[in-house]
Amino acid sequence: MKNQLIILAGFFLVVSCSKNDDSTTGRVVNENIQQVINISNGDTLKVTLGSFGDEEGAWIFKNPKNAKVSKVYRQINSGLVLYEYYPNDSFIGKDTVELILNRGSDGASLGINDTTRICITVK
Repeated sequence: MKNQLIILAGFFLVVSCSKNDDSTTGRVVNENIQQVINISNGDTLKVTLGSFGDEEGAWIFKNPKNAKVSKVYRQINSGLVLYEYYPNDSFIGKDTVELILNRGSDGASLGINDTTRICITVK
C-alpha cells in the first residue's frame, strides 16, 4: 500500500471541488481553489494541517462519502495535526471532506474556527 503525504503551508488552506476542471493541469479552475489532491485507488492520503496548541485542533465536520478511512489525529509528542483518507476499494472519482480548524484558543477563550474543504480525486 502506498502512502502519500501532503503538507499544507500557511495558517489555513481552503480547498474545494468544482465541475470546472482543467484536465490538462489537474487543477480546478476557480479563483478560490488553491489545490486539488490526486491519489490512486489503494493509496493512503495524509495531509498535514499544521501545528496546533494544546487547546486547539481540527475536527471532521462532513465526512467524505467514499472513504474506508477518514480521520483527524495529532502526532504523538508533537503539535502536528493530520488528516488521513483511504478510499473505498472500488471507488474512482471525486470525494470531499470538510474540516473545522480551531486556532487561537488559550484555554479561556474559544479561539477562531475556520472551515476547510479538501477535494480528493481518486484515479
